[in-house]
Amino acid sequence: MESQRGDTISINTMFRQYEAQSLTPLVEVVSRGKREIFLCESCLSFFSVHSDLEMHIETCPHVFWIPGDEIYRCPTRRFVVIEIDGRKPVCGAYTKRIAQLAKMFLDEKTTLGDLHFFAFVTIFELDEYGYHFAGYFSKEWRKTVSCGNTLSCLMVLPPYRSKGYGSFLVEMSYEMSRIEGVPGTPERPLSSEGKRMFDRIWREELLRAVSSVDSKKGSVTLKSLSTETGMSVEDVAVALHRLGVVFYLAGHNPLILMPGEVTDAARRAKRLDANSLVWVSLF
Repeated sequence: MESQRGDTISINTMFRQYEAQSLTPLVEVVSRGKREIFLCESCLSFFSVHSDLEMHIETCPHVFWIPGDEIYRCPTRRFVVIEIDGRKPVCGAYTKRIAQLAKMFLDEKTTLGDLHFFAFVTIFELDEYGYHFAGYFSKEWRKTVSCGNTLSCLMVLPPYRSKGYGSFLVEMSYEMSRIEGVPGTPERPLSSEGKRMFDRIWREELLRAVSSVDSKKGSVTLKSLSTETGMSVEDVAVALHRLGVVFYLAGHNPLILMPGEVTDAARRAKRLDANSLVWVSLF
C-alpha cells in the first residue's frame, strides 16, 4: 500500500521511537508498504527491519565520526554542533540523507536537489554509543544568492524538541550573522510554530541588545540593534513594534525608547555560549 499525504509512519532507532509524515520516495521503497522504518541515528540510513539496523550499527562508519567540522561543543551539556559542507564530495551522501529525513517533517520547504548550495549546521547528542542526530538548520552560500537569509530550513526531531535545540540553533544562526557582519532574516514563509519561536527569540535578543548598547553609551537605533543582534533592520522594527516600543527621529536615524525598565528577559542567559563557538565564515 502506498503512503498518502497525511499518513504517518513510525520511525524506530536503537534508542527512540516517534512518528513522521511518510512523504519521500525513499521511505516508500524502504518501508515496503509497512507503517514503520528503522533509522541509524549516526548516519541517517533507513532500514526495513530492526535486525538490519542492528547489523549496520556494528560497522557504521559514522557512529563516532561525522563528515564535517565541529564548530561548537556545549560546555554544560553533552551535545556538539557540526557544520557539513554540501559542496564537498565526502559530504554529499550525508547531506542527502539529512534532506530525506527532514522532508518527512518539512515537506514544503525541503529540497532534495541542489544540496551543494547549502551548509548544514547539525546538532548531535554525544554519548558512549556515539553521535545521535537531533536536528539542523541549512544556510545557503551567500555567493549563490542575493538575499541575506540567516537560515533556510530548521528542523529538530520530535524526541529532542523539549530540549531547546530549536531556539539554540536560531541563536547560532544569528551569532554567525554577527561574525560575518551581515545581519539577516530567516527564509519565508515561516510555519506558525516557527513564527512563535522567532517572535520569542527576537524579543529576548532585542532586550539584551538594548541593555548592551545602552551600557556602551551608544545610541539605541534600529541600525545599532541590527548590528548587535545579527537581525535585519526590518525584523528589528517588526519585533520592536510588537514590544510596544516608541520610535522618534533624530536626524536620519530612528531612536528607540523602551517602555519602562529592561525586563528580566534582557538579563536571561543566552542558550549559546559564544566563547565555545569556533567558526570562520566560508560564505
